[in-house]
Amino acid sequence: MSDLRKNLLAEAKRIVIKLGSRILVDAGNKGVNLEFIKKFAESIAILQKAGKEIAIVSSGAVGTGMARLGHAKKPQNIADKQVCAAVGQIDLMHAYRNAFEKEGITVGQILLSAEDFRDRNRYKNLQNTFNSMLKHKVIPVINENDSVATAEIKVGDNDKLSSDVALFWNADLLLLFTDEDGLFDSNPKTNPKARMLNLVPEITQEILNLAGKPGETGSLVSTGGMHSKIEAVKAAARSGCNAFLANGTKILPHQVLFENAAGTLFLGNAKKLGSRKKWLSFVSTPKGSITIDDGGVNAIRKKNASVLPVGIESVSGHFGEKDLIDVKDSKGNKVARGISRFDSENLRKIIRAKNQKEAIHKNDLVVF
Repeated sequence: MSDLRKNLLAEAKRIVIKLGSRILVDAGNKGVNLEFIKKFAESIAILQKAGKEIAIVSSGAVGTGMARLGHAKKPQNIADKQVCAAVGQIDLMHAYRNAFEKEGITVGQILLSAEDFRDRNRYKNLQNTFNSMLKHKVIPVINENDSVATAEIKVGDNDKLSSDVALFWNADLLLLFTDEDGLFDSNPKTNPKARMLNLVPEITQEILNLAGKPGETGSLVSTGGMHSKIEAVKAAARSGCNAFLANGTKILPHQVLFENAAGTLFLGNAKKLGSRKKWLSFVSTPKGSITIDDGGVNAIRKKNASVLPVGIESVSGHFGEKDLIDVKDSKGNKVARGISRFDSENLRKIIRAKNQKEAIHKNDLVVF
């Protein structure tokens, strides 16, 4: 292990740990993998005694409910999925509480939806709640509110949720535990000579290509595949948070920080974003988008300009005044994100109009 890798991991103080469904669900015993959670709680106790602050993003509710209700594969009907989540969430949290209680640690559940990140006031309130829990030595166990979530209010998968949590909490390290050893330079399932990457300085398109296609999971119980994990890492890294991908069936959190455990470390950007910029750029879920011409793209990227109606080519979706929206170029690439000064209906009326106030003021805009 290089000194850089060793020091970055050992010195991380604020850590978000994401556990995948394949680690947490014991389909054979119809429920939670109790042996894993026992070992996991013991590992977290080691980290807490070393002065680390921990938050857990836990998958497994739907998978645990599937095992409890006898589903061989994930239901396609959203109502059936939500029943699985409702049943599984109880078993999962019961297992966490019992395991952590034996280590003298209190855990508390937080269920989230995209609205908790999208609305600035709710976002700040969530930060306050989170910090208060940690002040009282309560470890948050976080999941999306799958039992009631719909497409409009879903964060996405728990890989994205874990990066969102890492961002709003200003975490030093995001640990993603799956049943893969790390990121390889080719598919280890088809290439026995595939080499695991120990250190990734930057998430390039080449790195994304190594992660496979969006939506590939290889599991009956999980939602996000390797591509989802690397996208989550990319979001965290761009804000300055380091990330580590490891096999949770072989490795525990304290071994990553203190025992030279195998896995892939992704370096975060040296320059960290402020809280508002993080909210604007990565955490929040936009309610619509606008497309701007090449002149507009050049102005916001090179001149730190506001988005003006004269440069807008089209408006997509339905959003209100002060809602968060994406800004795209004529090819559909996202170039920025910001808070609209008009609702979608009124913004459509002033497309290409001159001498109008800013559609998005530069102070409410973050450029990618």
